[in-house]
Amino acid sequence: MPKSKPWELSRRSLLRGATGAALALPWLEAMAPSLARAQASGATPPLRFVGMFHSAGVVPDQWFPATEGASYALTPTLSPLASVKDDVLVLSGLRLGAWDYYERTHEGGLRMMLTASERIVAGDTDSIDQVIARATSAQVRVPALTLGVENHGDSNPGCRDANGDGFFDPKTSSYDDMQDHGVATFSRGQRLPNVYDPRVIFDRLFGSLQAEGPTDAERRLGRYRRSVLDRMTGQAKALQAKLGQADTLRLDAYLTGIREIEVAIQKAEQGAPAAACPPGARPVGLPMEGTAYANLMCDLIVKSFECDATRVATLMLGSCVSPMLFTVNGRAFSHHGEASHHGNDAVKVAAKLEIDRWQVGRFAHLVQRLKAVPEGEGTLLDNVAVFYSSDISHSDWHNHYDMPVLLAGRAGGALRPGRHMRAQGKRCGDVLLSILQAFEIPRGTFGPLAQGPLAGLA
Repeated sequence: MPKSKPWELSRRSLLRGATGAALALPWLEAMAPSLARAQASGATPPLRFVGMFHSAGVVPDQWFPATEGASYALTPTLSPLASVKDDVLVLSGLRLGAWDYYERTHEGGLRMMLTASERIVAGDTDSIDQVIARATSAQVRVPALTLGVENHGDSNPGCRDANGDGFFDPKTSSYDDMQDHGVATFSRGQRLPNVYDPRVIFDRLFGSLQAEGPTDAERRLGRYRRSVLDRMTGQAKALQAKLGQADTLRLDAYLTGIREIEVAIQKAEQGAPAAACPPGARPVGLPMEGTAYANLMCDLIVKSFECDATRVATLMLGSCVSPMLFTVNGRAFSHHGEASHHGNDAVKVAAKLEIDRWQVGRFAHLVQRLKAVPEGEGTLLDNVAVFYSSDISHSDWHNHYDMPVLLAGRAGGALRPGRHMRAQGKRCGDVLLSILQAFEIPRGTFGPLAQGPLAGLA
């Protein structure tokens, strides 16, 4: 009797509900029935990229480690990396361009961070995320995510959402007007808006729900309030019956993770329950849910990578001249206006250090979540390159040399984390070229400021 053919599942399979809802699946063993066949075909997990923006520079002597190599000691600002130190490569000595003087601009640094280009040329300039997105878009549902957490866009007059569509409103001024402090990504010279609404992100990634309400407002509300998973429970159970034990557990964990993200979004929208006493004065400072909000955006990136809905994401932890308020030791500080321009005032320096630790903590959260997802013989983090940097180096000097740069992940073996590496005189764009090289994507016209891939990263 001939041996029966193993049941197989397409990598592009979706769970579909009766009303037209669709949900992408994570990688399952049934999509690659045997390790031998996968090895024979050269199948490996795909690479992914994250560009993460640290707002308004750092306090250099509290950021950069004193020694190179794996035995370096974490500095006060990098202390949130303690649990992921072995997964992070700290780089120092890098420049954005060839300049040796102070008083470069926030906006100029933001433009250069992911483009390695001093000027944005209409019809030509791309940020690295869009170069990778263009090369991988045929394999995913969403070419790239461009995300921001600037307090829902309403604390900065240049970053608002007047029509409530979940996107920062695009600016209408020229490409190089030095006023664009909310956007780091460019496609052929055009700024791309950041998405700040987790619901919009979730629907783009995981759901394609048919609208049922008679009005646009009711359709949006209906989409938001109906759980994607509730509409697919039956099909999910039928699929689990066909899977092996490992796939069944993996699918269950995947669906549970999506449910947790949905619940987190619902809780964030509902807000905290009313206090049983008068509210008193309106609070000042960063809202309590700010950390949960930023972490949620990180979780959505991880989940989008896990199900291969996209392979590219950027996340801004604030605009480059962010007016976001942080409360430190009982006092509220505007990030850009007071803390970053500290003038060596000890109280303001302490505030800037606390704000920077908060930002690095969000980076650490992303790394932890990526590492927690099994993939192939390792974890999702093994196949990701996370590039974390800022618009300036010294927050009070506005210089574009000795830039703060962190790399996380292994990019399929192209990166060797767990150490501090000095790259004196090299450029941030060289790091970006190394990432493109890991993706096997030709440079083309990308990054005129970059001199060549940075040696020593692997």
